[in-house]
Amino acid sequence: MTVTIPAELETAVQRKAEQQQVPVENVVQEALEWYLRTDSELLDELTAWQEVRDEAVQLVEGTPS
Repeated sequence: MTVTIPAELETAVQRKAEQQQVPVENVVQEALEWYLRTDSELLDELTAWQEVRDEAVQLVEGTPS
């Protein structure tokens, strides 16, 4: 399977792999396994908190929504 991800996400995955001193594939596999194991309600709550964070950043930086 091939999945295309945004450049900034690719960079983050590569950094994490370097920090953990493991291949990028291991980081991707761990992330997918975690996501698939995690309860959908928890994922919804995490998404909501990320949206709150994004709105706060926009307010602080003065960027329009």
